[in-house]
Amino acid sequence: MKKEQPHYTGHRKRLRQRADNDPAQLQDYELLELILGYCLPRKDTKPLAKALLERYKNFKEILAAKPKDLETIDGIGPGIITFLKVWREFLARTESADLTLKSVLTSPEKVVTLARSRLRFVHIEEFWTILVDNKNRLVGFEKLSKGTVDQAPVFPREIITRALELRASGIILVHNHPGGDPSPSLQDRELTIKVKRIAVEMGIRVLDHIIIAEDRHFSFQEHGYL
Repeated sequence: MKKEQPHYTGHRKRLRQRADNDPAQLQDYELLELILGYCLPRKDTKPLAKALLERYKNFKEILAAKPKDLETIDGIGPGIITFLKVWREFLARTESADLTLKSVLTSPEKVVTLARSRLRFVHIEEFWTILVDNKNRLVGFEKLSKGTVDQAPVFPREIITRALELRASGIILVHNHPGGDPSPSLQDRELTIKVKRIAVEMGIRVLDHIIIAEDRHFSFQEHGYL
C-alpha cells in the first residue's frame, strides 16, 4: 500500500516553484515558511512562520530575537536557534565582504558598516578592535571581550598589545550597546582616554571609538571626543 504523503508536501512543492519563478512575489510568511522547511523538512512550517511574524513583525526582529524568547514559541527548538545564528553569521559576512584584509578604510561609513555587520544583533556587550596600518589598510578586526547586557570588560594593555603584535599603526575601538542607546557612558569615555594616552606613547593612532546600538551609532571622532 502506497504511503500517503503529508498534506503540506504538495503545498511546499508549489511554494518552491513560485520561488523559482519569482521569489519577490512570495508573502513574508511564505518566504519564511519555505526557509524553515529546510530546517524542519518533515513538518508543516506555515503555522510556525505565521507565529514568528505575529510575534516579531518582520525578519529583522526575528533575527534580533533572543534565543530564550524564541524558545517560548511552540515549534522552536535547538535546530531553529542554530539556524538563526548561522543566518546572522551569513549576513555579517555578506555585509563585510568588500572589506577584506588590506582594504583601505576610506570613510567613516565603511568603518560603521564593518562594525554593524558584527554587532547589530548581539544581545550582550562585546568589545572589538579594528586595526589598520599607516595607510589605513585593514590588518585586523577582532573581538577582545564579551560581557553582560551593559558592560564588556577590556583592559587598555590588551588593545595595545594586539596592535603591536599585528604591527598596526592605528586603532578603532568598537563596542555595542544592546539596550538601543549608542550614547557613550562615563566608563566608555574613561577607557578611550586611557587607551589614547598609552597609544600615543607607543606611536599608535586612536582613530575613533564607535558604539553600535541596533541601526544607530555614535562616533567619538564625529562628536569631537578624540
